[in-house]
Amino acid sequence: MDVLIHKKENEWQAVAQIEGLISKWEAETQITLPEDYKAFMVKYNGGRVYPCLFKHNVPQELWQMDDDIEVLLDSIFRWQYALERRGDRLEFNEIPEKSLIIGTDPGGTELGLSMEENSFGKVYLIYFAVGPEDDEPVMRTSLLANSFREFVFDKLYENADRDGYELWYTPNTKKYARKVEF
Repeated sequence: MDVLIHKKENEWQAVAQIEGLISKWEAETQITLPEDYKAFMVKYNGGRVYPCLFKHNVPQELWQMDDDIEVLLDSIFRWQYALERRGDRLEFNEIPEKSLIIGTDPGGTELGLSMEENSFGKVYLIYFAVGPEDDEPVMRTSLLANSFREFVFDKLYENADRDGYELWYTPNTKKYARKVEF
């Protein structure tokens, strides 16, 4: 199955300047983005992809949702919003300095992309679980994919019920949808 992405018409027009913004950010921060994520952002600047289901591998005793191991990807964040989310998280020391929040599920569980030397390019699920005091949630991460490309093309899938399609699909979706290639 092809991976598709859609945006509103005016959002496609805003993609052109992203490469320069990313290059400027890399120069200013001395942090290099993984090439596959950078190529995706330069071409699409985030968006809603379909299929949009993935499986988490969080131990059941730590996953405070229901028993389902499927997670619904809401969107891959546009560049500017990923930077805003990064700034929010760094303020509270919740994520490593060389990482980026790149997406979310509809409930706020987030995806992180590592730019740390020992985990460069890996995609993580960032979730809150029971902490040592049971009443204090603790932020945890769980590896989802060894690269952004692997996450998009190998980890996202469609189930028999097409869960998530109604979130992805809008009346103008087909008009503005494109096949994901990077």
